Amino acid sequence: MADKSQSHIDPKLLSIELEMERAARYAAEKKLQQKESELQLLKRKLNNSETADFCFSGTDIINNINQHLQTGILIENESGLVISINESFCQFFNIKSPIQTLIGTDLYSNHQIDESVFANPFYFQQRTNEILSNREEIRNDILELRNGMIIERDYIPLYQQEEYCGHIWFYMDATLKYTLEKKLEKQKNIYEKIISYLPTDIAVLSPEYADLFLNPIAIKDPELRQWIIEWLIGKKGATTAQPKIKDARLTNYQELFEQVIHYKKGGFIEEKKTDNEGHTAHILRNLHPVLDEDGELEMIIGLHTDITERVRIEDELILANQKTEELARAKDLFLANVSHEIRTPMNGILGVAGLLGKTKLNQKQQKMTGMIKDAASNLLVIVNDILNFEKIAAGKIELEKIQFLLNEKLALLVESFQYKAKEKNIELYFHDLNENPLQVVGDPYRFSQVITNLLANAIKFTDKGIVEVKLQTIAETPEEIWIRIEVKDSGIGIPEEKIESLFQPYKQADSAISRKYGGTGLGLSIAKNLISVMGGRIGVESKINSGSIFSIQLPFKRNELATQPSFAISDYNQLKGLRILLAEDVEMNQFIARSILEEKGIYVTEAVDGRDTIEKIKNYSFDLILMDISMPYIDGIQATSIIRSMKDSPNRSIPIIALTANALEGDKQKYLHAGMNGYISKPFLEEEFLMVILQCLQKNDFCYSSDNEPLENPSNEKLYSEAQLMGMGKFQQAFVDKMIGLFLQTMPEDIELLKEATIKKDWKRVERTAHRIKSAIRSMGIQSAIQTIRYIEEAAQKIPPPEDIAHKVEWVAQAMLLVIEQIKADYPHIAVSK
Repeated sequence: MADKSQSHIDPKLLSIELEMERAARYAAEKKLQQKESELQLLKRKLNNSETADFCFSGTDIINNINQHLQTGILIENESGLVISINESFCQFFNIKSPIQTLIGTDLYSNHQIDESVFANPFYFQQRTNEILSNREEIRNDILELRNGMIIERDYIPLYQQEEYCGHIWFYMDATLKYTLEKKLEKQKNIYEKIISYLPTDIAVLSPEYADLFLNPIAIKDPELRQWIIEWLIGKKGATTAQPKIKDARLTNYQELFEQVIHYKKGGFIEEKKTDNEGHTAHILRNLHPVLDEDGELEMIIGLHTDITERVRIEDELILANQKTEELARAKDLFLANVSHEIRTPMNGILGVAGLLGKTKLNQKQQKMTGMIKDAASNLLVIVNDILNFEKIAAGKIELEKIQFLLNEKLALLVESFQYKAKEKNIELYFHDLNENPLQVVGDPYRFSQVITNLLANAIKFTDKGIVEVKLQTIAETPEEIWIRIEVKDSGIGIPEEKIESLFQPYKQADSAISRKYGGTGLGLSIAKNLISVMGGRIGVESKINSGSIFSIQLPFKRNELATQPSFAISDYNQLKGLRILLAEDVEMNQFIARSILEEKGIYVTEAVDGRDTIEKIKNYSFDLILMDISMPYIDGIQATSIIRSMKDSPNRSIPIIALTANALEGDKQKYLHAGMNGYISKPFLEEEFLMVILQCLQKNDFCYSSDNEPLENPSNEKLYSEAQLMGMGKFQQAFVDKMIGLFLQTMPEDIELLKEATIKKDWKRVERTAHRIKSAIRSMGIQSAIQTIRYIEEAAQKIPPPEDIAHKVEWVAQAMLLVIEQIKADYPHIAVSK
């Protein structure tokens, strides 16, 4: 049997071995023919000699040759007696007798040949007798042995003067040859089947354009031959000059042929064909030259594929993509409109309420003013929910890395809801199952957003009973800690079939819930997405009328350098005497902005649209422009571009701040590219409003107001916001005292770290420390310093940082000292631990 390893022999290697075997066989046959001639010559000599008796021992020359050949040789006379036999023949037929004893014998009569070695002994006998009877030369007669070997034999009859006088048998092992041929034939059949089933016309042409091969599909393609004929017809009468299409774009099949023939360069074209019935087909046609060893064209391979279905799908995908882009643009436009149309009147509501709060009001009027601000703030929360959801869905949320005490943060968040809980006569508890403080590194703002959402829902949907918050550690390593937080309520519960859709956007468990309790249905979806971004997971257990348990598991890093933010203080006296052009077409917005600015001693000139703005810029001189984006005739961006293009105008480089209700991702970059110096998002707070004006007048980088939920506007000129602290703590004095104590304890240390890192030019440390300080400043409501510390944080990321970074660090340090002195004077009873 053939070796199993041969099944893995490369076809090319098998072909080479087969050719070598054929060559060896041819050489042996030539040698045997030569010896045959010598034998004939010897016989003639023997016939002419005086010896009457025939010697059956053969000649020494013949025997010597036979014994050195691998081919089995048997020479017999006309009577079938052995004249010569070699060892190879004996091995084929399992003959054990010495060769000398076989000379002059009849091998068949004496049963010397072991016929059992044949797969079919009867066929061997029958075929041998047939050949001997016919006495005609036979080549490549095949015999199969029982052991799987294939024998190839030749029979050559010997004649002397046209009289038969014997014959020669040649037996050769052809197993490898036939195995290789069989494998090649099998592979050929496989390849032919593969090519037959390919949905592509395949044509192989000779250099003379005759068919060497056509697969079944190509044979059935009537147009293929037509194209080749058309090309040949085009060749007749054509000039012998080579066409100049080597680097040109191919436009038809004939040009493709020209390129392959003359430049031996393959290519493809895509053709669109329409039949008489109006059916359109798209065909991709490829031609590839195959070169011989001398680089001459040996054959041409043509591939023709019907790509009509692919083109149809591509067209559908393009159309679907266009529709998707249109929907995305429509969604962005919708969000922009929602943002603008709600924020614009909200700016008026909050602005007027803020101005009203500064007047002398009785207790009832103060309460009603607060109710107006609360209602407007709630509406703004809904808008922010929608914008936050889109931001999270777009993957544009970046987590902070800030070190904070998780137990304390969660306790403060629970404490901040005590006021709401008491309003509904609900008991609100916090259970901390950890013995030690959990100092972690993460994003406390996003953490607060998640917990606030879960707590707000628990209290909202609980009419009586309790709400409990439980904190515990579930896994801990030196680098990481996993915590579990449960928010349990005794509220209305959730039907089991509604739990699965609970975290889907814009959905609530029951449509009646939105009518009774309000909300967008985005809160839980935002919470889940934020938890996912933070690497955690959320689950819920609930039964209708039996309350709910929301549980979250979150990982936090432990031993990482943290970040906590810082700010700078503004001297509003710098604004006195400024001339500001207010470009705003909404009368209420004009009133609010003008009131705030004039209170600080600023001279305000109003423009009602873009054209009016440009005219006033041409005729008057100003220190700054507050530019509304959405104005009639010429909008704020167009007006800015016109102003920036004015030649020889002193107002060409005037600071311009966008005053806009737009708050979508990318707005900042759009305004920056338009040539603006900053932007304020409506509704704005007084401190934010004035702070951005100050920053832009100080020639800082692009300045913009916070897009977070609006902070409470302070009612005095303090450098920090007591109103904000009270609002965060739901008017719990213990919360305010705790916040102030932490600020007084950590801020001096952070300022020293910031100054030290700046002196050492350790910009990475400067960035981290500035980031940490920024968070503390925002928590304390020191709005006038936020932009400077943000500038320091961003400047530290640049290589090299701006030269003024050291100056701004010193400014922040002095500002924080003023804040600390003011707080200590206001809260002398708060002791700071060292």
